[in-house]
Amino acid sequence: MRRCVRLAALAASFLLCLGIQSGCGGGSSNTPASGLDQRVFIAIQNSSVSSLEIANAGKDQLTASVASGAGSAPSLMVPGANNTTLVFGSGDGSLSVIDNLKEAAAASVSTNCTNGATFCPPTLPAPTESIAASSDGKFAYAALPTTSQVSVVALTAGPPITVTNIPATPANCAATNNCLPGAHRVVLSHNNSKLLVFNEGLNQFEVINTSDNSVKTVTGTGLDHPGYAVFSSDDSKAYILNCGAECGGTQASVSVLDTSALTINQTVNVDSATIGTSDANNLYVAGTGPNGGSATVLPLSSLTPGKPIGIGNGFHQVISLFQNKVIIGARTCSTGCMSIVDPSAGTAVVDSPKGDVTAITPITPRKVVYATEGGEVRIYDLTTNQELVNNNTPLIDVVGKAASVLYVGPKT
Repeated sequence: MRRCVRLAALAASFLLCLGIQSGCGGGSSNTPASGLDQRVFIAIQNSSVSSLEIANAGKDQLTASVASGAGSAPSLMVPGANNTTLVFGSGDGSLSVIDNLKEAAAASVSTNCTNGATFCPPTLPAPTESIAASSDGKFAYAALPTTSQVSVVALTAGPPITVTNIPATPANCAATNNCLPGAHRVVLSHNNSKLLVFNEGLNQFEVINTSDNSVKTVTGTGLDHPGYAVFSSDDSKAYILNCGAECGGTQASVSVLDTSALTINQTVNVDSATIGTSDANNLYVAGTGPNGGSATVLPLSSLTPGKPIGIGNGFHQVISLFQNKVIIGARTCSTGCMSIVDPSAGTAVVDSPKGDVTAITPITPRKVVYATEGGEVRIYDLTTNQELVNNNTPLIDVVGKAASVLYVGPKT
């Protein structure tokens, strides 16, 4: 933790930015307010100040700058279209859109304000752990497990910005076919046409047609507690990850969904599957199986699973593919929660226990990734698969809890 003077300076800077948002940070329309191209936003939760701090991703140093306009207790960040970042504030339920260059809230994304406020981000009716942003910048979709809904935020329809909840009334969902029981995770197709909604506690998932927000439920042979998906590059297929025994079912597997007919055409068993990603040739899935954490490589041409690669245990919730490595993060683990997999060698390096991994972001000009792990920002060198430290302490030290990280440079 840093000294009190550091906290006081950040608090003053943050409050100043909120007060003069339109000009905070200076800089031209083509230059980030901090003056840095290589930047990482860090979502900080602190009893005194909640903010998006900015790190210099070229030097692995925390700066004095903050990105203003995020809500209270920011907990989740996802990249948006047009050089923006979507930020969910768990303290007030807000969904802010940050202009990455201005390092401030996008003024157009606001709702009707009260009490004389000049900017008010839209709010969601319940907490979320999963948000998908459309590639055209028009919509954001948030899964709301406690209300069995998905919030649809029309980002370009205002101001004021409106939030539509599907289904509008959960009690009527059976009658309207808009059933989204315990909606926990959302995955959006590349063409923005289909949104898959998962609750890994069930043997079904839902498909929302984004053109009219209609909902279809997919059930059938092969599904065993589906909880996530990866779309093919042309969106003709979705590889459905079945959690299986890890989520109270029987067998982890990958099912292939025909996205036009909404039918399951193939299912292959794997050791575990709660999170996944893909490249042009392979599907990579990870989870915790009968013998602990594992990652599996499946060629897209055949979906024949390779030999499971041992990784850390826990519930795997974040994944990144970078520098020919698969970086996987978990929560509630007894081993290390960060695993770095070399799929070509069939090996993995598991970090020592440091707490839950909540976000991973590659620093694309370099061979490092930033992660939020145990409430700290940690930096991993993918040439050595080891954390970069200074006297056994993280290179970047923040005041409060680091909930998420996101690389937002260079400018575009």
